[in-house]
Amino acid sequence: MPVSTSVHISHCLQLIMSIRPKSILDVGCGFGLWGFLCREYLDVMEERVWPDKWTMRIDGIEYFEPYIMDHQRYLYDSIQIGDIRDLASAVDKYDLIITGDVIEHMDKPDAEDVLDTLYTKAQKAMLVNIPIGTGWDHPISHGNPAELHRSEWSTEDFTFFPNMERMFDIGPLKYGVFLCLKNLTEDQEWSGIHDAAISAEGRGDFAASSRFLERGLKRIPGDESTIIRLAVAYTNQDRTEEAVTLLTEALQSNPSFWHGHYILATALKALSRTDESLTHVSKILDQPDIDDAMRVRALALREELVAK
Repeated sequence: MPVSTSVHISHCLQLIMSIRPKSILDVGCGFGLWGFLCREYLDVMEERVWPDKWTMRIDGIEYFEPYIMDHQRYLYDSIQIGDIRDLASAVDKYDLIITGDVIEHMDKPDAEDVLDTLYTKAQKAMLVNIPIGTGWDHPISHGNPAELHRSEWSTEDFTFFPNMERMFDIGPLKYGVFLCLKNLTEDQEWSGIHDAAISAEGRGDFAASSRFLERGLKRIPGDESTIIRLAVAYTNQDRTEEAVTLLTEALQSNPSFWHGHYILATALKALSRTDESLTHVSKILDQPDIDDAMRVRALALREELVAK
């Protein structure tokens, strides 16, 4: 249906007002709750009562056109009808992008792609409101195929985006609000990506860890610590050839990535590609300024390789 629970409305409104956005995109705008509240509290409350005085840009995207009536078209500057999976890459940049009860209606890989894209388009924050955990089955209803729940989400999924989290109880169920902030330092970005991956590794889910790290490399291309962790995650899944490809490409861009040379050498050793492995070990040992710990590890690996 085109509406959601009410437990989070006051909290979300306070978050929105604290951000003081000048432009908002409401993805899955439905009946128009956020358009109404944002127009009321960011325009009308600021004494811009009449429509010709409104300065806020509030746009919407809605999959199911029958949900859109005259009042939404009046409150929003524009409403685009379509599938956010098709539209996300082309949307403009906005101070705030709201996705309320949207991504659980997609298969998870598609939803992750949408979130990653929208996060790049948000200038101040992305606000995600979503059912958390199990028990939220929702069938197709009102003639709208997009009402079906297709994926399940946990709080860990949003660690990937450093965020302000708030959980609400709806009987035995959990409902989450995640304000995913922008304008972060690279260390903060790195921390969120790695925390999500480490959590997945901790429960032995190396496939999930790999997905977080792959998404992270799209957000911070060339980040050496992410490349190393992803290569290790690949090898833990018997995807050593993929680890070799990843590290080889990274070294083409940055030949002095010495930790990358070492991890690549160990991966090549596992594949019995001894000569190639020795080549990368030699590159490490030929460097006069390699730190002692790396030199010791490289020497030990060379001994193993020569002894074969």
